[in-house]
Amino acid sequence: MSLKRRHLVWTAALLASSLVGGCADPGDPDYSNQVGLRDSIQGPFDPFPPVAPDPYEPGEERLSVGYFYEGGRSETIPINTVTTNYFIFVVDLNRPGQTLTGGQDPSRDRLEGLESIKFTTAEQPFWGSGILWEEAIDLSEWTTMFVGFKSSDASFERIDLTVQSATTLPNVPPPEANGFTLDVRSYGYSNDGEWHFLEIPLQDFIDRGWDPANARSPFIIGGPTLQSGHTLLIDNLYFTKD
Repeated sequence: MSLKRRHLVWTAALLASSLVGGCADPGDPDYSNQVGLRDSIQGPFDPFPPVAPDPYEPGEERLSVGYFYEGGRSETIPINTVTTNYFIFVVDLNRPGQTLTGGQDPSRDRLEGLESIKFTTAEQPFWGSGILWEEAIDLSEWTTMFVGFKSSDASFERIDLTVQSATTLPNVPPPEANGFTLDVRSYGYSNDGEWHFLEIPLQDFIDRGWDPANARSPFIIGGPTLQSGHTLLIDNLYFTKD
């Protein structure tokens, strides 16, 4: 099933904006969104972040899209909850609170920073979440996506990773975006209970028809739910240039 059709069914429910913090100096790690959340993270608090798989170096061009990343960067597209949002998808528009496809909590098990995000499946036929942009943003200068996943649960044996694009014309309502999907197993992911830090060329989405100059989503994940309570950790999402 194409994402375009699925998105009509999934719709979206906005995750509480308290999980989305403001951005500090883009070259410095940003831990502002952990304020008030640390007590909810299971396990002892470790004030020293781990060494990321690919630590940011000053002068490097690195883009954060506002979520799943706390490290240094040269640019940020923040989540402003108006034109840029992070959503957990729902099954029924008329009952969004009752039909969320999952929930989220911070976790100390992480690749970088102070936390990862733990997504937990609900009793729904599928799960999904993503960063959606109401207006097109040009990502054509960025060439590679990096992201980390960790799970051992059957609902996350396969993770569909989708980006969207659509041309927005002046004085015209934004059109429905088209989605282009990859299977992250092709880039080294396995649901073996270990962290897998993936390097995904954006050209692979472009080859499927994605227009990076008119991006409407840089990151959507989803798949079928086999059982409620299954968990996936997500961390260290950013983009680089060649």
